[in-house]
Amino acid sequence: MENEIAKANVSWLAPVFVLFGLLLLASHSNELLKQTVIGPGSSADLGFAADCREDELEEEQLSLEECQLMVSNVRIILSSSPQWFRPYQLILSSMGVAATLFSLVTAFGLINRQRPPLRLAIVSIAMLLIVDVAGFVAALNTGPLLRAQYLWPLLLWICIHLCMLVAVIRFGQQDEMDS
Repeated sequence: MENEIAKANVSWLAPVFVLFGLLLLASHSNELLKQTVIGPGSSADLGFAADCREDELEEEQLSLEECQLMVSNVRIILSSSPQWFRPYQLILSSMGVAATLFSLVTAFGLINRQRPPLRLAIVSIAMLLIVDVAGFVAALNTGPLLRAQYLWPLLLWICIHLCMLVAVIRFGQQDEMDS
């Protein structure tokens, strides 16, 4: 009976891990794509005017002003990024994708196990937390416009991963007391 209760207490962790894991995977993948596409030498970096052709604006249902603002957003990223930021973000996002995939595998391991791999869950969340904190520290050392884009989402992920880590550690403590 106690084993069933312990399994039920831990069973909610798997869907939470999967949900946040998929969201974080999308976030890190988008950042990886952004840093790959928006780089030095791009047309926005070279100062070319926005190529906002009327037919494309109509197809995408954008106004000329929206198109110009999108180009300005790219210029903000390029001009606010220190030289070290882009390679750092590429490495950090790659590590984030790997850590997130590991956490997803761990989440699937939590489903229907008699002894869930809570130690693996602690390790995977700690890895995600390290990536979050490293990204937060990096964002602190950029310009004000990049800080505005990066700090709040990173702070949110740090809070989410801290809460998940506390929950997993608590379940591990309860599991040890029940044994």
